[in-house]
Amino acid sequence: MSQHFRFAWAALLVLVAIVPAHARPASVSSSTQIFIPLVTLRSPDSPFGFDLRSNISDAVLPFVRDAQPRWVRAGDVIWAEIEPVRGGGYHWEALATVDLNVQRLRAAGIEPTLVIQQSPAWAQRVAGRKCSPPKPEAIADFARFARALAARYAGSVNYWEIWNEPDFAPASVKDSDGIGCWLDPALAYNGGAYYGEVVGQVAPAIRAGNPQAQVLAGALMYQWPDDTGSQVFLKGMLASGAGNTINALSFHAYGEWGAGDLLIAKTNRIRQILGAYGLPNMALFATEIAATCGSDSLSACQPDFERWKTRQANYAARIFAEAIALNLKGAFWYTLTLDNPGFQFSHLIDMSNNTLAPRKSYYAFRNSARLLIGASYAGPPVAEPAPDQISQVQVLPFKKSASRLYVFWVPRTSFPVLYNLQVPAGARAICTDHLDQDPPATYDCSDTNRDGMIPRAVNELPQYVELLP
Repeated sequence: MSQHFRFAWAALLVLVAIVPAHARPASVSSSTQIFIPLVTLRSPDSPFGFDLRSNISDAVLPFVRDAQPRWVRAGDVIWAEIEPVRGGGYHWEALATVDLNVQRLRAAGIEPTLVIQQSPAWAQRVAGRKCSPPKPEAIADFARFARALAARYAGSVNYWEIWNEPDFAPASVKDSDGIGCWLDPALAYNGGAYYGEVVGQVAPAIRAGNPQAQVLAGALMYQWPDDTGSQVFLKGMLASGAGNTINALSFHAYGEWGAGDLLIAKTNRIRQILGAYGLPNMALFATEIAATCGSDSLSACQPDFERWKTRQANYAARIFAEAIALNLKGAFWYTLTLDNPGFQFSHLIDMSNNTLAPRKSYYAFRNSARLLIGASYAGPPVAEPAPDQISQVQVLPFKKSASRLYVFWVPRTSFPVLYNLQVPAGARAICTDHLDQDPPATYDCSDTNRDGMIPRAVNELPQYVELLP
């Protein structure tokens, strides 16, 4: 969990307008393994998921199931807790909560992803800091641990992420933040080359423990698109050759950037860097995304908390359409439920005295994810928008096996904006709006006038229009 400062909400989200075209001390054998039944998982094309690195209780699980995510970031594997004494064996009992999370998710048909992080005292390069990278003489120990871990979970966990947000300096974070502190301007590429060296040894070790494993590296906070510290860190990781040892690069994107969205800007900047290192087609995961207030103070939610929650729902209703359009393999909302303020109020379900209250944003997330099942993007590459598109209708076109789907919204407007979707004369269509409600409004909006247009009054809450065959 990342409790540190995130880049605050800046201006407003805009996408480029697209012309429709249709876890007792013991020396346990490294081969100790847990067995969890496998079930059929969600559509392999779906990027939708949550970051839920806390106990997934019986009360929360129905909401997880109902949203039908493909993925959940299911827990932190804390190396410092499992191997506190070098050569003293692995304390797998520290993973009891993680084991339970994995078991519940697998039984629900959801793919768990685990994060490996935090160095034991004997391995710390930065003494006294769990967020520290392992020192050079401990890298082989870390790789052995990762191999034993992957073997333990083989058959139940196939996706692994190496550290969380390593691109922070020690002075910027607390160990309780649950993030890394590898960034060091005194090292090559701000410490990115060293991160790459570690990844280059740990990733093959994970796959040696489980040949089916997929390794994600990066988990970069990369606070804003022009964050040169993180860009240099990423370049160092890639210059080390680590990119050739992993399956995907992961990063985090919260909220907006200028007239657009950080998810667009970061994705495009990262792809440019990957291309410069000969990896233009590397899979990308946004393992933390959300709309936040930019602070844990309620007063930071502008213009006020209730109206901000409406804005959060608007964002949740479009962010996964955007993730598909950007060809992200994974996009995980941080997080599903916490007590306020949680992480800057980013959660979708409020929790108080063990009572769960879904926000409008939960329904917007769930409803949009359902509508996008089986959808693939059918428009031009998504680019950062121009500032003057702030009050214009934005359109993302998708195709399904037998239909076309369009997602509309206006980033900022005081009044609905009229938009005519051009369609074949007499086209049959189903419209879905009020995505922040349970259930949303779904109705026939066919071109009964046979004039080749489906008129829509579009505002900040996205609408979905599906053209039927």
